[in-house]
Amino acid sequence: MDNTFIECMVKRDDKTMRIVKKVGFGALALAVNAVAFVLIPNFFSIVLLVTVLLIFFFWRRIDREYEYIYTDGVIDIDVIYGRSSRKRLLSADAKEFQFISWCKGGQFRAQMDASYDKTLDAGRGGLNDDSYIGVVTYRDKTYKLIFEPDERIVKALRRYIPRKFEEKP
Repeated sequence: MDNTFIECMVKRDDKTMRIVKKVGFGALALAVNAVAFVLIPNFFSIVLLVTVLLIFFFWRRIDREYEYIYTDGVIDIDVIYGRSSRKRLLSADAKEFQFISWCKGGQFRAQMDASYDKTLDAGRGGLNDDSYIGVVTYRDKTYKLIFEPDERIVKALRRYIPRKFEEKP
């Protein structure tokens, strides 16, 4: 049997939204500390400490990138926050997918437009010409997965699930 291991990284491409979130988070922290300094000066140091800890833990979660790992028919999708912490979003055998299709493909259009329990956008953000959509049942929920695999993963999926896979022309 042919052992296949392919990994691909995709960085989230919403730079303006990340900047807005960081500026908003900083302004909110500053406002909370100013109000605490005026209204409860005895507990200002505690409020300041809590604010610094919240900024430390949540600031890096704003920057995200996704890693797709294809290993012998199993697709693992991880999110990496701030280039330091990793969380597994999805791990499923490709045969468990109802379909995987290019986002502008026509074969599975009715299933792509249907509503599902959860939509997982693990791409650059929104749909573009490199986006693929897959539907899979994972942990008793039906997920609509939006992701952007590279050409090596596309070739591997085409070989592994040819009837359930539609690639871009």
